[in-house]
Amino acid sequence: TEYIATLIIAVLLCVAGIEIIESAVSRIISPSAIYPEWWMIAVIGCTILLKEVTARYAEFLSARIASGTLHADAWHHRVDAISSFMVIVAMIAGRFGYHQADGWVGLGVALFIIWTGIQISKSAIDDLIGKPPSSEEVEDVRGIVQKIDGILGVHDISIHRYGRERFVSIHIEINASETQGRAHDIAEEVETALSQAYNVEPTVHIDPVQPENPMVQKVGSFLDVTWSKDERITNWHDLRVIETEKHNVILFGVNTSASLNQSGTIACCREIEDSLANEFPSYEVEIKISPLYRF
Repeated sequence: TEYIATLIIAVLLCVAGIEIIESAVSRIISPSAIYPEWWMIAVIGCTILLKEVTARYAEFLSARIASGTLHADAWHHRVDAISSFMVIVAMIAGRFGYHQADGWVGLGVALFIIWTGIQISKSAIDDLIGKPPSSEEVEDVRGIVQKIDGILGVHDISIHRYGRERFVSIHIEINASETQGRAHDIAEEVETALSQAYNVEPTVHIDPVQPENPMVQKVGSFLDVTWSKDERITNWHDLRVIETEKHNVILFGVNTSASLNQSGTIACCREIEDSLANEFPSYEVEIKISPLYRF
């Protein structure tokens, strides 16, 4: 509800700006002579100080409790203060015969109010629908997890932020020879480390891998040499090789660049499959494409 309230305030600011534009254009076209008394200007000056004090107090509270609504309310008061200041400018200009200044100043104030409303609304919408993580956030999470003993790889990092809430899910690779108890302990270490670092309850998925398998090593080396420099691929992970009497399969996942569309992603994976099929003709190849915004 807080973010909805922030969005409502932002919309009301934009509506107020549009109404001021209508009035300002009217005053530009048909200016009226105004000769305010100096005491009126002084009274408006006092209200500016009060409004700015109120704005700063609201901003202070906003920073203390991380409230977008209070931040929007602070700008509401500040816009009032700026508007009043521009009114003073127009009144002084009017006393010296520049009667159209009132309309032009009003137009400038209106545009500023609309701009402020748009900026606040963008922030509120981000808080409502979530926003993708920065590359720094992703690498911070990866770095924390990779320091834990027993972790062989980290992938499919997903970070979602909704206002002050943050949700993290992650896939970790561990040796398939580890016992179930050890695998559980490693996952708990990851959860504890991320919880302490980001105050979240992360979701951790375990992927067992076979780093000692000679075929896994061959396929991994081939992928490193052939595809590591392809800008369409951000990483490959969870490499496994299944060998049975009936068929042999190479399985792994890839993360592709966010700039790559669906058809481009499919084409890229087919190229990888074809290259592996040529290099290892007795093996089938299955590639899992990770969803967007998993890193």
